[in-house]
Amino acid sequence: GKPDAAIGLAKACLVMALEEEAVAQQDVVGRPPRTGATAATWSLQRLDALAAEVINVLHHEHPEVLVLADGSSSSTPDVSSETGGSAAVTQQISKRPHVLASKFPMQVLSAVNSVLFGRQGYAACNRYGTPSDSQLAAVLESGPGSCAALTVLYLEVCSRLDLDLGFKVLEGGRYCLAWPKGQGEQQRPLSAAGEACVLDVYGKGALLTVKEATELFGVTTEELFAGSSRRELLAALLSEQQHSHWCAAIGCSPQPAFMTQLSAASAVKQHVRQLNGSSIERATAAAEKRVALLPGDLQAQLELALLCYFSGRYEDAWLELGSYLEAARCAAATDDAAGTAAQAAATPQLAAVADSAAVPVPSRKTAAATAASLAEAAEAATSSTAYGELVDDDVMLLFEKLQLELMLSGAEVA
Repeated sequence: GKPDAAIGLAKACLVMALEEEAVAQQDVVGRPPRTGATAATWSLQRLDALAAEVINVLHHEHPEVLVLADGSSSSTPDVSSETGGSAAVTQQISKRPHVLASKFPMQVLSAVNSVLFGRQGYAACNRYGTPSDSQLAAVLESGPGSCAALTVLYLEVCSRLDLDLGFKVLEGGRYCLAWPKGQGEQQRPLSAAGEACVLDVYGKGALLTVKEATELFGVTTEELFAGSSRRELLAALLSEQQHSHWCAAIGCSPQPAFMTQLSAASAVKQHVRQLNGSSIERATAAAEKRVALLPGDLQAQLELALLCYFSGRYEDAWLELGSYLEAARCAAATDDAAGTAAQAAATPQLAAVADSAAVPVPSRKTAAATAASLAEAAEAATSSTAYGELVDDDVMLLFEKLQLELMLSGAEVA
């Protein structure tokens, strides 16, 4: 696959938004066509224009931050993102001065905050259940956005100003913090009043001390600055969309405290009585993309299996659950082997699983082949404490229920 650093966040977000838009156009009869006034939000021009506006602010407020191509200080004319169209934006980019972002990060970030959250009015959505809040094109067009969407916007504008930011996805994708990167991917937290700080993009670019951040989100300093990958940030966007579509599909409140959770218990105990077909399909599509981005993420794979089940795709659900259970067995064996190497060596079956723990999550064909042996190995596997923590009883009940239903329907499940 493509290296993480080579993934274009903005392009990936726009492709995902186009897919959502195509489905929305089918669902809404009489939806007005997109106009030329909003076309820039479906390209990179809008991001280029925002960066040009930041340079204009820097030219007026911090000219020492800008250097022309000939090495002289900035004396560029105003660069406005409001006029001139795409041709003007292209001309602005070609004449854009160099930004000494590594030398003056606070001044650059202050100008970015002024443009994005002051002049342009981008802001935290502070709500749940609206898929467009996690679509970059919609956020560029309307203003409010989820934390992950605003983080992508912030990262993309800063990258056009020669300021690369590291970031950490927190709370299962619901929150993100950022900070400037140094040379060679070295992390360089900001400093204010002698305290190391990070950026709270969702809080309009406000600064949080590292101490506040670690206490608030329950992570260590090392975990915080280990950062997250671009795949994880894109998966966070998809997680928000999946959550919104799931709630719309079953007609429950999108508020985390009141929603019906997507879980094996909801399937086994039949907590879901009715479904909106279009919304459940869109939730499943988001889950499939998440698994593609994070192939080793057990929770993402379990949620995809559950959405396949609720969509009526029982064979797909059975295969995905089989892959999930096999991956959980491998993960549990790895954990057990790390703490009890002697016991793993004395138990042939656990040792065999531990030897194969480094193998990636099985393909769908592998899942079908291994699913039949799962029942035989269940007793030995579930004796592992680590496995019991990863897989609850409802997941096993759902897997067995699906296997029985498929056998009764004449499907090949072995």
